[in-house]
Amino acid sequence: MKAFKTVLALLLVFLIGMAIYIAIQPNSYEVTRSRTMDAPTAIIYDNVIDFKNWETWTSWIEKKPFTKIAYPEKTKGVGGSYSWEDDDGAGNMKTIAATPNTSIDQELQFEDYEPSKVNWTFKPTDDGKTEVIWSMKGDNVPFGFRAFATFSGGFDAMIGPDFERGLERLDSLSLVEFNNQKAMATSFRLSDVTEIDLPSQDFIGYKQQTSTDIAMTEMTNLFMKYMPMAGIYVSDKLKENEYTPGCYYTKWDEEKGEAEYYIGLLLKKPVPPADGMTALKLPAGKTLTLSKFGNYGIGDIEAHTKLGEYMQGKNSDNKGISWELYVNDPTLVKPQDIQTDIYYPVN
Repeated sequence: MKAFKTVLALLLVFLIGMAIYIAIQPNSYEVTRSRTMDAPTAIIYDNVIDFKNWETWTSWIEKKPFTKIAYPEKTKGVGGSYSWEDDDGAGNMKTIAATPNTSIDQELQFEDYEPSKVNWTFKPTDDGKTEVIWSMKGDNVPFGFRAFATFSGGFDAMIGPDFERGLERLDSLSLVEFNNQKAMATSFRLSDVTEIDLPSQDFIGYKQQTSTDIAMTEMTNLFMKYMPMAGIYVSDKLKENEYTPGCYYTKWDEEKGEAEYYIGLLLKKPVPPADGMTALKLPAGKTLTLSKFGNYGIGDIEAHTKLGEYMQGKNSDNKGISWELYVNDPTLVKPQDIQTDIYYPVN
């Protein structure tokens, strides 16, 4: 009995000493980890700013795949949130501030305890990569949390490895998405060639005279300059469904290296041309057409080759002109869904 009392006394002294030790530990903490990732900043930012993406890369879900996750109506951007419950209890997280592709501030709360502040910083590097810094800090840490952290070697040792694993998985996920985007940006598909009869149509555009071997960057610059000018001109005259952006090619002579074309709009309702624009009539009659789906400049040669092969098989000739219509807004669809309709009037 005496020995038992002695052991009990020693255990009590130990517990009191441990309680005192834990009590005098700092009741605040800050943990930070960083990683340079191979993907562009925008992709990584999008994977962090929307909580629906978190379960694909956070280490906590990886360790506890049976965690119950609840998503409200808004999960992305400022005011977005989500909550969870596992064998350690319940928690929630929300975004309280964000600067696109630069930083995100969030608030993390377990049960009814004091919330912790979470910060993300995204820094693009000169070689196209992104330095990502993830930090979390808290004040007034409850005694139970301090005790758990003490036995785990401190808050940094307890939380840091989860941050490191999360950043590693975020890096891998973002790189896969980046590679997929690059693949989609260079992919295209073509519809079948069809024959249609068209009425004469009105077109207004800015005349261009260039070489047939004009660099893609130069051609892009011409479109970026003149297409917005055409759109602004008709913005107070036509509804969006009363015109379609396009380009009318009146000459493409590769032997002489000469090209002439008009960057502008196909009109469904007559509008006089602006200063510097030309009004044209697209010819009526039999026309070959196909649709190309993919980024501008990608698959164009293949599309025109397919039309040429079709004409050869039908023993028909192009009238020396053609036009393209840019059917949808490239900012509202995926790269592989950008639609360009190509027309060849034939004899």
